[in-house]
Amino acid sequence: MARMSFDPRTYSTLADLRAGRWYLPASEEVAARHDEVARLLREFNALGNTEPARAEGLLRKIMPDSPHVPETFAPLFLEYGHLSFGEGCFLNVNTVLLDVADISFGARTLVGPGCQFITVGHPLHDVEMRHGGWEQARPITVGDDCWFGAGVIVMPGVRIGDRCVIGAGALVTKDIPDDSLALGSPARVVRTLTDGELERSQLPDGVPVAGQHV
Repeated sequence: MARMSFDPRTYSTLADLRAGRWYLPASEEVAARHDEVARLLREFNALGNTEPARAEGLLRKIMPDSPHVPETFAPLFLEYGHLSFGEGCFLNVNTVLLDVADISFGARTLVGPGCQFITVGHPLHDVEMRHGGWEQARPITVGDDCWFGAGVIVMPGVRIGDRCVIGAGALVTKDIPDDSLALGSPARVVRTLTDGELERSQLPDGVPVAGQHV
């Protein structure tokens, strides 16, 4: 039987990466974008949080399709810039975004130090495919007004609703509905946040809650 001719580049476009197809990171297109982002990110991280305007300009080049860029404390790690942020987002130090597929964050979402958002995985059962370098990515979606405690890990394909709090060290493997507090490894919803007393009740009368700070 004649051996089938195989060109790995036919399974290696940026569109393949983002579409959830099995792919090989072997094409010139993928390598060029990866290298471009790496150079921009090296420059961003080298600023050491000292030049906010220049840092913002670099982030806009890294994630050109995003309507906004987050306030970010370096160092940051990402791969392709397949990212979208709503207004008012914040990434603390040592955030990792393995953005082979798209990662989107709603407005005003806050990410604590050392969090990881992982879109990419390898074959689970097929050892030979793993040895061959095959990968598959699924997008991550995060809603508005979420807060991720330090060291949270979010796995491929997860959707997190609006106004969620994910406790420090949680491993999020499944979708989280709106207004949830999720804790643990794997993360589970422990309660709904609409039932609790608002912390503003602990402030002195007349102290502004938001939008009026100097």
